[in-house]
Amino acid sequence: MFRAVRLIIAAVILVAGCAPGGALGGAMNPSADKPTITKAQALARIEQLINETVSVIQPKPQLELYQPSLNDGLCLDPLDGGSKDRIVVSRSYFLRGLPTAKKALKEVVAEVKAYWQKQGHYIAVEHENGLQLYGHSRPDDFLITISLAADDVLSLGATSTCLWPNGTPEPSSTP
Repeated sequence: MFRAVRLIIAAVILVAGCAPGGALGGAMNPSADKPTITKAQALARIEQLINETVSVIQPKPQLELYQPSLNDGLCLDPLDGGSKDRIVVSRSYFLRGLPTAKKALKEVVAEVKAYWQKQGHYIAVEHENGLQLYGHSRPDDFLITISLAADDVLSLGATSTCLWPNGTPEPSSTP
């Protein structure tokens, strides 16, 4: 089960690195290391995205937090050309209590896709199996995902863009 979850997280990071809007390099983007939202604001937005998505799923699933998602991630490929010293925050949840038949799970993913599109979110990748969907929230470009985890359980997650934990650039760790 944990192998599948690790694969999902790796896919999330991969898709985040391929997000739209990364045409400006650091030298050309003077706002790259300007203040960002704070970690607390990002977490509030993530929970909003998760809870609003879950509200359209029938039957309503029970959210089970995927504990490793509590760890902050590194800003590995900043699309704005800014500092790699920033972080990304995310949360992932298993959606418990849903039917486990593939057909029923595909219907849930289709419901989520329709909802995200109605909200104006951008769908970046839709896997041909109908059980994986990767998108970006609008207007803030957070990565949003729903995909099949182990044991025929769906996983729903969201990841922020690169940010400074306190919202402002930290002193540089390099001389």
